[in-house]
Amino acid sequence: MPGRLLLLTGEFEAGILLPFFTRHAPEARIEAVHLGTQLEAAILAGTEDTRLLAFCTSVIVPTALLGLLPGPSYNIHPGPPTFPGRHPECWGAYHGAVRFGSTLHEMAPRVDEGPIVDVQWFEMETGGGQAAYGMRAYQAAIQLMIRWAPWLINDDRPLPRSTDRWSGTKTRRADLEAMCRVTPDIDAAEFERRRRAFAEQPGGRMSVLLHGREFHYEVPPEAPTAPRLGD
Repeated sequence: MPGRLLLLTGEFEAGILLPFFTRHAPEARIEAVHLGTQLEAAILAGTEDTRLLAFCTSVIVPTALLGLLPGPSYNIHPGPPTFPGRHPECWGAYHGAVRFGSTLHEMAPRVDEGPIVDVQWFEMETGGGQAAYGMRAYQAAIQLMIRWAPWLINDDRPLPRSTDRWSGTKTRRADLEAMCRVTPDIDAAEFERRRRAFAEQPGGRMSVLLHGREFHYEVPPEAPTAPRLGD
């Protein structure tokens, strides 16, 4: 069994996942890190019998650090293989994906390209926005975690690979920001489609440049929220 499990995730998620893994393996050393600098320090402190698991995080692990670990590192991506890259819930909502999910895969030098272990698929109802896709993807990610936790913490062999393959266009943060910059001639239907997909949660906003001045539509703080997915 791995003697040490590094969990790369947010502080909220760490508060849930640490006790969960401890119940499966009380004798294992389980450490949570949230930032890239914390992860680097944890890996450089020693890698023997260490397994890295990233859960719904925006932190990109450098290839050099992955190379220091003895076996495959794993990531749970809050989107299906058809939506690799950043903010898959937004793009799923924009394209009206009927079949969506979350993906457990090996980490590779390039983001969301490593061999896939498992996908938790689900069907989405028509008309869902960013919040609905994000919540369902987060629930699917938790299901993957529950399913594979016993292997991750109790067996040092690599997880078996599935026949699923990555497809679709890998998206970046810049792609989302571009969709949030609209032109004055955008029609009402396209504006609403983008708003629901890219600016439905608190903190999201869209902008338009008009007569040399930039105007912003910002989501009010009382709007309904879903988990902020970093991957």
